[in-house]
Amino acid sequence: MSILDLPAVSDFLRSHSNHASHERPVAVFDCDGTVIRGDVGEAMLYYQIEHFLFKVSPAAVWPDHPERGVLDELFRHLSAVDPENRCAHPAFASFADHVLSWYFGQINDGKVEKACADIVRLFAGYTLAEVRGVAVRVFEDERSSPDSSRRLGTRILPKGIRYIKESVDLIRELQRLRFHIWAVSGSNKWSVEPVFGQLGVGPECVIGIELEEANGVLTPRAVPPVPIRENKVHAFQRHTAGVPVLVASDSRNDIPLFLYSSALKVRINSRNRSTEEFFREGKVTRDDQWVVIEQPTIEE
Repeated sequence: MSILDLPAVSDFLRSHSNHASHERPVAVFDCDGTVIRGDVGEAMLYYQIEHFLFKVSPAAVWPDHPERGVLDELFRHLSAVDPENRCAHPAFASFADHVLSWYFGQINDGKVEKACADIVRLFAGYTLAEVRGVAVRVFEDERSSPDSSRRLGTRILPKGIRYIKESVDLIRELQRLRFHIWAVSGSNKWSVEPVFGQLGVGPECVIGIELEEANGVLTPRAVPPVPIRENKVHAFQRHTAGVPVLVASDSRNDIPLFLYSSALKVRINSRNRSTEEFFREGKVTRDDQWVVIEQPTIEE
């Protein structure tokens, strides 16, 4: 059955099919795990490490890294190595482990906002055009890759991003009904732009983590608020006064965003996690405004 045929969804679409042309309703979609299977922000981190795309040392943007001196030494050593031989150099695996352990360690400690902002800070020194170019290459690489994995340091990490059919179908129907579609993601904005660009959503309607600019280049300072948890709502409110009538996401972290919706709330269970736990741990009552897609369809 198509998501559009689910009673709650079809009733919602019917109730919003005759809105005035100057009163376009607003729908908000998360990106990772909702519109795509995978995490495009993490994929951009992996690509950056694999291709050693650093303008400055990670140690310079992570002053609280516990092994900052070692990390900086590894970076400087690898910077002097021929790019064609860099990934095979003995120092490369250690460098990758230091970067990835800092990110995943903070995630595991519940410091999600800082972890996500920290990996975006690694693009300090880039121009906006350069970092958007990297984002496009990452998206094209992920979309053209088989559903597989890669090794970075001692870690085995996923490779291959795919669209989720139910979310794509819903977005396309909402566009047909002239909804205003927004993306609000905890990944960096530049990585999310190509994902939604393929669906006809422009960069002006994409919200993600960004860095402040100075003298034409990106600094290590993240633009507040970093759109994680309740700050997704705050970031959205900075861009528009419109209150969404639909929010779609996969994550319990997005419960504040879900609850900001005045009507339909669509949970895409792409990570195969307990729906009962989602509502219990999130302290949310499941009512007729909620739609849960338990086994989303992955497009090839």
